[in-house]
Amino acid sequence: MLSGVVFVVLGAWVMFSFGASLGIGAAGTVDRFGVAQIRECHRSPVRLWMIHVCEADVTWDRKTPGRPQVTSSTIGSVADLSGEVSVVSYKSVGRYGLLHYNIVPVDRPRPLFSTGWWFFFVIVGTIPSYILGWFAGKGIDRLLPEPKEKPKDWRGVSRRTTPGMNGRRRKRGRR
Repeated sequence: MLSGVVFVVLGAWVMFSFGASLGIGAAGTVDRFGVAQIRECHRSPVRLWMIHVCEADVTWDRKTPGRPQVTSSTIGSVADLSGEVSVVSYKSVGRYGLLHYNIVPVDRPRPLFSTGWWFFFVIVGTIPSYILGWFAGKGIDRLLPEPKEKPKDWRGVSRRTTPGMNGRRRKRGRR
């Protein structure tokens, strides 16, 4: 059973990674556009190495109150970026009502289906993940050696004079 739960967690991680690489999720509203000068890119292990995370200096098309026009930002992309790239910032409401800004390339691919269908696939995908984990656990169980016989519990055995006394001593002189 434990291996089934582990496989469900891993299966959900894979499905969420696919969703992130396909761009499925609440995109929010367009905040502003800009041009990013890419410094470095690497693949993100959190998203099963399907997403490139790029550090860049972004020059925005307009200045918004309380935010600078040139920022150092992190850009998520499905392809390796280099040089200058046009980017867009999406503003969405995150957990506990906090604003969250997501910066992606303008020409990123659009998802093939909506968030609801993707969530349905994630939930349905957990069932085969659990079954696969259950069979994997049974296979691992057959490979492990048999457990040794547990030692007998000898506590109270010498004091037991008659069955049913359960370790209590018979008091002498009393009936």
